[in-house]
Amino acid sequence: MNKTLPVLIVLFPVTLYSYGQHKTDSLRKQRLREIIVLDKKKSIKADSMASTLRLEGRILETPQNITSVTNELIREQGGLEIKDIVRNASGLKMGYNSSVFDASSTVMVRGFGAITYVNGMPQRSTMGALIDDAAIMERVDFVKGPAGFLLSAGEPGGSINITTKTPGPQAIRQVELAGGSFGLLRVSGDVGSAVKTKGFSYRINAAYQQQQSFQDFIKTRKYIVSPVLQYNFKPGTWLLAEYNLIRMTADGGSSVTQVGTDADILQHRIGNNYAGDPNLPQSYTESQNARLLFSHRFNSEWKMTVQSKYTVTPGAAWSLLSDNYSPVNFDQTNITRRLPQYSAVTGRVAAAQAYVNGTFNTGRAVNHQLVAGIDYNYSKDEFSVAYGQYTFAFDRKQPQYGLPADSVQALSKPRVIMRENNWWSAFVYNTTRVHQNWLFNYGGRFTFNMPVTTNSKTPLRNETAFSPRLGITRLLGENTSIYAVYDQSFIPQAGADFAGNNFKPLRGNSIEAGAKREWFQRKLITTLAVYHIAKNNLLVSDLQHPGFSRQIGQATSTGVEADIIGRLSNRFTVSTNYAYTYAITSKDSRPENEGTRLAFTPEQMINTWLQYAIPVTREARLSLSAGQTTVTRTATYTPGVYLKGYTKLDAGVSWDAGRWYVRIIADNLSNKRYFSSGDILIGSIRPGEKSYYYIEGAPISFKAFAGIRL
Repeated sequence: MNKTLPVLIVLFPVTLYSYGQHKTDSLRKQRLREIIVLDKKKSIKADSMASTLRLEGRILETPQNITSVTNELIREQGGLEIKDIVRNASGLKMGYNSSVFDASSTVMVRGFGAITYVNGMPQRSTMGALIDDAAIMERVDFVKGPAGFLLSAGEPGGSINITTKTPGPQAIRQVELAGGSFGLLRVSGDVGSAVKTKGFSYRINAAYQQQQSFQDFIKTRKYIVSPVLQYNFKPGTWLLAEYNLIRMTADGGSSVTQVGTDADILQHRIGNNYAGDPNLPQSYTESQNARLLFSHRFNSEWKMTVQSKYTVTPGAAWSLLSDNYSPVNFDQTNITRRLPQYSAVTGRVAAAQAYVNGTFNTGRAVNHQLVAGIDYNYSKDEFSVAYGQYTFAFDRKQPQYGLPADSVQALSKPRVIMRENNWWSAFVYNTTRVHQNWLFNYGGRFTFNMPVTTNSKTPLRNETAFSPRLGITRLLGENTSIYAVYDQSFIPQAGADFAGNNFKPLRGNSIEAGAKREWFQRKLITTLAVYHIAKNNLLVSDLQHPGFSRQIGQATSTGVEADIIGRLSNRFTVSTNYAYTYAITSKDSRPENEGTRLAFTPEQMINTWLQYAIPVTREARLSLSAGQTTVTRTATYTPGVYLKGYTKLDAGVSWDAGRWYVRIIADNLSNKRYFSSGDILIGSIRPGEKSYYYIEGAPISFKAFAGIRL
């Protein structure tokens, strides 16, 4: 914990600087008037909760650490998917992202895996990859803690909610072309009409992207299309239909995992890809999502929302292993025999929600904001894995690529896993405001889980749970709040361990307290939070039985977070955060594991993104950006053994002339070699030998964007 003090000391002057700027802001209104025009009042922070999160009100008044990232900030940083956006929120890190398709399915929050929602509904079930793309993102909310108001069926560490692009108050016509390192080529378009008081409106987003990896052979292509049609019956009553398709293919293999020892990690040519081959069949994953939403406002105090969606996520992946069924590894003679692996998964999720939001008074000094409703969710996964009938000798010193395609595709009988589950819940949450300055957020959710099928050998059983929530916020003036919240989560866990025993539901408890303040006419928000989370019945990899999980007693996570996001002035944009996370196994059926750090969780993380805009003409501005990501030692499954930390530097420059713009983003300016994620195991391949399973971060790279607003 002593290492956190220097970081907090660094962050503290930033907050003081913000306060000083706030005090003098009124004296500078005349001088800034022209800059405000140039800036077109774009915002990189959100003031209010996203409507898809259901709980209404200002983020400042919500008793929880929630970081909202707008589309404007995503574009400013050149973000293309979730892994580019997590830098804007404290306590988030990509976990073991071993495949080009992993995307947001491996994000860790406060030491635990995060669940991704799209428009407040689950995007995937328990298996398979989860791809995403910035082309459909209007806003991304990183919600720390269980967030019972969202679904209460998320990880206790936190959740990610993506709000998609729909028709807005103004028409939009925009086309963007991008290119960059490793053969990046991308073209995207965003076309939409303004929402009418009565009648049809629409919005269509589409994109195509192709890129080679810095690792040999891998080339990906991505296709995105997202049409939205909305009909307004009258003000406050409308029906929306949305379809999202994201498809990604990969040639040359799909695995990005490397294996090494202390003697050779990060020493080889960075492009070496022993798990790939130009003659591997094409891999792919896809997400198709159809949503129907109806919203009706009864009056100025009450409204109803009903929405449903169906998501299907098929995928098939090819890669190469060694014949000991571990990622490609070599003996002392630098020889191995490579074995093809083929895995296929089809996930289906159906979800429906119906809820009401309302406000009412019980006396002159007491106001209530109520949300109540029901949820239904159904999921089904079919997963299979098969291995090749032939193995192929491979010499690392004299590599020969170009496997015989017919032999590669000769597979053994696949092993099939099926999971099917459905559950419903009812919830009521109320925020009571007393004398304007006190807010009490309380309520709960009752969940009934009904598993249908699984591969376990023991009988299935229904599970029920009540998950309460109690939060208190004290406003200290218009722009400052302190808060505390207790929340719970309940997660049905499909599947079984190696012995065939069904997994018990995961239950999480979270206590959090913090302070928030908005500055500069609410253009910037700072948050300081402390928390303690207990997660019961969690799953970890069963190292004795690869491909299976086992259930341990309890893990806890305790930490401190600081977030600053917004504008220090109309020229100066800032997004910076710090997190200290102490996540351990606190109870285990194997006592020797108690007290060990949770794998894939860094001890400390610091992220910074700064941008300064210089007005050049009445319509044009030049912007200069600089960013940094620091990750200290990351825990692994071997107690007391950590992945080495790193610091990565980024930068950018852009020219915005109003109708058109050009932006260049540079990543990893120092060309540092580092572990993006990974694990360390002893004896997993050869007795007593320490093996690194790691994903290497990309070397220095550039992205250039050119766009026109029609």
